[in-house]
Amino acid sequence: MKKLLSLALALILSIGLATPAGAFFDMGKVGIHNTVSTGYSYTAAIDQSGTLMLNKSGWPNINFSKKIVSISNGQTQDAIIADDNSLWMWGENSYGQVGNGTNLSVQGTPVKVLDNVAAVSCGGYHTAAIKTDGTLWMWGANYHGQLGIGTLTDSNVPVKVMDNVLAVSCGGNHTAVIKTDGTLWMFGCNNTSQLGDGWGMDTTGKSGFQCRTSPVKVLDDVVAVSCGWNNTAAIKSDGSLWIWGINGDGQLGNGGTGNEKYYGSEAIQTVPTKIMDDVASVSVGWQHAAAIKTDGSLWIWGENRYGQLGNGGTGNELDGTPANNPEETWFYQTTPVKIMDDVAAVNCAYTHTVAVKTDGSVWAWGENIYDQQGNKTGNFRKEFPKGGVGIYQTVPLKIMDHASIPTKPIPTVAGFSDVHESDYFADAVVWAKETGVTGGTSATTFSPNNTVTRADAMTFLWRGAGSPEPESLVSPFSDVTDAGAYYYKAVLWASENGITSGVSATDFGI
Repeated sequence: MKKLLSLALALILSIGLATPAGAFFDMGKVGIHNTVSTGYSYTAAIDQSGTLMLNKSGWPNINFSKKIVSISNGQTQDAIIADDNSLWMWGENSYGQVGNGTNLSVQGTPVKVLDNVAAVSCGGYHTAAIKTDGTLWMWGANYHGQLGIGTLTDSNVPVKVMDNVLAVSCGGNHTAVIKTDGTLWMFGCNNTSQLGDGWGMDTTGKSGFQCRTSPVKVLDDVVAVSCGWNNTAAIKSDGSLWIWGINGDGQLGNGGTGNEKYYGSEAIQTVPTKIMDDVASVSVGWQHAAAIKTDGSLWIWGENRYGQLGNGGTGNELDGTPANNPEETWFYQTTPVKIMDDVAAVNCAYTHTVAVKTDGSVWAWGENIYDQQGNKTGNFRKEFPKGGVGIYQTVPLKIMDHASIPTKPIPTVAGFSDVHESDYFADAVVWAKETGVTGGTSATTFSPNNTVTRADAMTFLWRGAGSPEPESLVSPFSDVTDAGAYYYKAVLWASENGITSGVSATDFGI
């Protein structure tokens, strides 16, 4: 009976959503806050005291009195979530991507945008946030439909887009969302099939590319997603990694292949393809990607022009005829290569990569001409034939200590992605599924936030009692007349045993 009562509470009462997550080139994963993030040419991390460590050339240090729990850096804008779930933003704002109701060219100091925020993701020129009630809100540039609101109109204030959302990731011009039932939905630009729906579109964007202005379902059983510039990757509940989009520099990690050709030359994958198993985290950058396996090992692939793979600047393929500079060559890696162990988080930027190890140390590699790594140095310098010097760090280099380590997701139970071991009703849900009281709302979701009807509640109690036959099959209620309804015998049994007498003498109130 204790388990049955706990189950009833879980079904009737509303509980908070598991902590969602997301960011530009970061991973949106259920239960994870992002504690390290990269913008176009800088790196930011949260230390173990909740203080922001920001390395952004030309920007002042951000003075913020609240403890910070999550961070996201976009191409032009930055966002942080404080420990009171308030969302604060700053940066360039010409498209309204800061979300404060203006289109000022620059918002130089943090401004509060929303309360009750569980996750934030900054894209190229757009931003997404998930509130603690599971609603998704978006704002900023929308010239490719990346806000998912059914139009191509920009917004400088948050606009509600969807309900029942657990995680989000914004790419350059597209967005990915994981709902509470584990389904992955995408919208925005689809010029390199980064939406993974086979070149689908509902309109042409302002730049002439095919776009989706409304969400489209792409995959099931997804627990994490990362949107890059022209690619997307997702992790399924079984730990398998799936990826799609352009593959000209091996950024899909599948050996350089695809199911189609992009403009007749570069390989492209228009639907998700499986890359590897046992994956816990993923980050897709501009033209490279990285994954952390469940054993903590970090694997990386894609373009290596700037040393962003961290393997010494090598690769299994050589690009020898770049269109913009025929005298320059660089390597790229078309299959995953292992870089380091004991990694807790990774973030792929445009031309550099940052990882947090399990001891809280932060490591970086790749291009450093803009001081992306905060150390103004590199182990390799290259003078270009047409002028200019490149500064690169081609192997991982520790740049700071004491970073906050992302909390591991709490394990789920009974095969449901939305019921965790720490939930007060977890044991009841396991028992209910094992005994046939309920199978949840789908094969992978229990939906603890759903409100049950009186008929549902009586059915659960009746099943918990062993589904006994009522003494009479004649219903005393005018609104319980369908003898084939799932709740019919349960309501009659409950009435006979004094569990409920209905809402009136003649109505049960199903």
